[in-house]
Amino acid sequence: MKPKLAVWKFASCDGCQLSLLDLEDELLLLADKIEIAYFLEASRAIIKGPYDISLVEGSITTNDDIKRIKKIRRISKYLITIGACATSGGIQ
Repeated sequence: MKPKLAVWKFASCDGCQLSLLDLEDELLLLADKIEIAYFLEASRAIIKGPYDISLVEGSITTNDDIKRIKKIRRISKYLITIGACATSGGIQ
């Protein structure tokens, strides 16, 4: 069974997700090794969790965001922040 990957967006410009999509050849190589279960910037298809890896872009800015990120953490084996907004507040 392939590991399930989810990519999540919070307050951000989407630049990090677009950068992931720009890795076209690398993504094709990964396609046989992982299942992209949730990545709305790339596809509207959604495969429910739990997820092995969750990538999180964007800042947590509202109480609803706090609830959502806590839920994402609960359903993810690994949670990895990507980009300046997720790691240090960034510019929005």
